[in-house]
Amino acid sequence: MKEQPDMSVSRARFLLFRNGSIGNTLVAVPAIRAIRQTFPEAHLSLILDSTGAALLKNCPLIDEIIVYDKRGEHRGLLPTLSFVSQLRKRHPTHAVLFKRFFRNGLLAFLSGAKERIGFETNGSAPFLNRTVPYQDNQDIVELNLQLAFMLGADGSASRELGLWFEEETEAAAQEYRDRNNLRDRNYAAIGLSGVTSSPDYLAVQQWQEIITRLGNFTDRLVFLGAGNEKHLADNIASSLSGDPLLAFDLPVLVVADLIRHARLFAGTDSGPAHIAHAVQTPGVVFFRPADDVALQIEKWCPKGARYRPLLPPTNPNEMPPFLHQLERACEEILR
Repeated sequence: MKEQPDMSVSRARFLLFRNGSIGNTLVAVPAIRAIRQTFPEAHLSLILDSTGAALLKNCPLIDEIIVYDKRGEHRGLLPTLSFVSQLRKRHPTHAVLFKRFFRNGLLAFLSGAKERIGFETNGSAPFLNRTVPYQDNQDIVELNLQLAFMLGADGSASRELGLWFEEETEAAAQEYRDRNNLRDRNYAAIGLSGVTSSPDYLAVQQWQEIITRLGNFTDRLVFLGAGNEKHLADNIASSLSGDPLLAFDLPVLVVADLIRHARLFAGTDSGPAHIAHAVQTPGVVFFRPADDVALQIEKWCPKGARYRPLLPPTNPNEMPPFLHQLERACEEILR
């Protein structure tokens, strides 16, 4: 039975910990939305890394963003204690942890929040006093929502992700598209990211065959990513016709806006795939072949009729039938 919200804490002060990768940040949005809807008068502080802060800086669901830089500004004992002091000054009543970082649990405990809610792994959840089991075989959006349901959120809460843009970002993205002759819905956004899902399980030639086939569905191919991923895109693009564009090292919301205006997204199971889901651009998502790939797909692949998980073959001889599968998937999501 759904736990009823304690309306005596309707003016509660929440610390929501979601410092981590782009994808992990976005898949927490439905749970954050559900908490906001359950406690409309509460104060929600969202703890993010710098990339997550740039990604959600326009989010209307939260009252403030707190940047936690554990590898930079807040690295070491004294900076950590200073950060804890910042948290304590907010007098939090609740801390909700969407990521199972030991350090986040410690920060939540030291913040003074009496209610510390998060996941337990194998029955263990240091520093937390309200937990739900972490299930590796469960869709990550549903898993995050379990924490909101524990607070009394309605089970019918929206599963939609979300991204919010300001005029300055939209203007910068429009200027970039104009300067590079990109027309709305006439290009495919390609994200072969290596942050959480490296594309190194395929040879460059195999990626070239895959990306070439995607060219049948759009007028242009646009590669997106960070500088350390550019080498692969360079090698793939060198064999392609149609003037492919390498759009690297752009602000994260400009990248998101480029994906938003694309006809199609194609990329690895990483941050850009979740951006595509958040901005409702149809996409094919490539997963690394592995023994647990079915669990990875269930957990991480965007859900809905406009998204398809695909497993590229590591054996080059199996590429022709896969390319046919790729074409069929693109036809289905673009209907």
